Amino acid sequence: MSDQSGHGNSILAAGNYKLQKFVMHSLINGKEIDLKNLFRYIEIYEDIFSPYLSAKLHIEDAFNFPERFPIVGHEKIEISFKSDINAFTPVELLFRVYKLDTQQISETGKTQQYVLHLMSEGGFFNFSDYCGYAMSGTVSDMVAGVFKKHFPEGVWKDRLQIEPTKDNYSFVLPYAYTPFKAINWLTSKAYTKTGNEYSPFLFYETLDGYRFASLSSIIDQGSANPVTYLHTTANAGIAEGQLQNLGFKSSLPSRYHKIQRLEEMSRFDAANNIMNGIVSSRLVVHDLVRKEQRIADLFEPAIFDSIKKLGTEPHFRTADPESKRMFGRGVAYSYLPSTPYTVHSKSNGIVDNSKIESVYLKRKYHMNAFLTQKIMIEIFGDSRRRVGDVVHIKVPKPQSDVAVLTDMDDKNLSGEYLVTSVKHTIGTAYSCKLELSRNCMGV
Repeated sequence: MSDQSGHGNSILAAGNYKLQKFVMHSLINGKEIDLKNLFRYIEIYEDIFSPYLSAKLHIEDAFNFPERFPIVGHEKIEISFKSDINAFTPVELLFRVYKLDTQQISETGKTQQYVLHLMSEGGFFNFSDYCGYAMSGTVSDMVAGVFKKHFPEGVWKDRLQIEPTKDNYSFVLPYAYTPFKAINWLTSKAYTKTGNEYSPFLFYETLDGYRFASLSSIIDQGSANPVTYLHTTANAGIAEGQLQNLGFKSSLPSRYHKIQRLEEMSRFDAANNIMNGIVSSRLVVHDLVRKEQRIADLFEPAIFDSIKKLGTEPHFRTADPESKRMFGRGVAYSYLPSTPYTVHSKSNGIVDNSKIESVYLKRKYHMNAFLTQKIMIEIFGDSRRRVGDVVHIKVPKPQSDVAVLTDMDDKNLSGEYLVTSVKHTIGTAYSCKLELSRNCMGV
C-alpha cells in the first residue's frame, strides 16, 4: 500500500501497482499461461489519433513457449491492473497477439527474450472486414451502424461513446475501406455546428473504450477537473502543503504530481503555419455537376475568439506590419473536385453533399493547429490517465530573479494541455509518459 505522506524515504512506493490478472490464452489448443512471473515489462499505448490500443509485451522465457505453447499470432491476453491506491478502479483489457520479434537467446542457451506485439480486439478484427455499401443520415448514426454491422457486441457494448452530430449525408463506403478506415473518413465530414463555432471530430480508443467526439466536447469534459503537475528541480520533492497552496486537493500523494522528466517537442513553426492554412487559406472547388468554380477564404482572426482552445494567443498577430500579406487573401491553397448531388425525391430528405466544402477549411485549420505546442512529461503511474484528459502544467520561469516574482510560472510552458498520447509502462514499477498538446500559443 502506497504511503500517503507525500515525503520522506517512501518515495519509491509511488511506482507501486497491483497486477490482478495477466494471462495468455491459446485459441488453438485451449492452453493458458500466467504471465505475472514471466514478463519483464509491458508498454500500453493510447493515442488520440488511433482507433485501437496497442501494446508491447517484453518476455523472459526459460520454457520456450513460442514452440511449446505454441505462440502463433492467435492468442488472447487478458490484463487487469491499477495504481496501488485503494479508491482506484482496475483497468481491464483484452488484447490479441499479432507479431513476435526481437528474439535474443542468452549466452547459456537456456533462456530467451522476445517481444509480443498486441492490439485490442477491435483493431484485430478490423483488418479482416470491409465495407462496400451505402449509408445515409447523420455521421454519428453511420458510425454506430458500422460498429454494429462489423464487430461482435463484446467489442463495443458499453464501450462505445458517440457524440450526436447534426449533419445529414448520403454516402457510399467503398469496399476497399475497412470499418475503421470508413469511420475515420466519416469523421472528417462530421459537425454539430457550422459557422465560427465548428469543431472537428475525432475517433479513438482509450483504456475505457471507443470515443467519437468533437474537439470542443473533449476539451470541455477534460477541463471540468484538470489534474495539475509541477516541474521542480531534480532533488526537490513536493509537500502536501504546496498542493493546498496552489488551490487544489488530490486523491493521490503529492509526489504523484511531480513531473519526473519534461521535454518540449515543438513550440511553433511559423513557416509551416502559413503553408498549412493555420494563418489563412483559400479553397477552390470545381463542381463537376454544376460546371462551376467556387472560392472560399478562411482567416484565423475571424474565427479565433469563438473556437474552443487550449492556449491563449493566435499563431499570427494582426499587429505585425506585414499582416495584410497574410489576411488580404488565403495564402494556403486547397483544391477540391466536387460531385455533390445525391438522389433526391419527396421522401429523401438528404441535404446536398456539398455541405462538406463549408467545413473543409475549418477542419484543416483545427487539425493542423491541433499540435501547435507539444511537450512530453513522465510521471509516476496513474491508471486513471486517458487520452482526451486535460492537465495543468506549472513550470517556473527559467530566470535568475524568479524567486522574487509574484507570477513565477513561465507562460511558454505552463498552462493547460490536452493529453494526446499515453504510454503506460508496467514492470518493476509503474510509470506513465504523457504527450501533451495545445492548439494555440501560450504567449
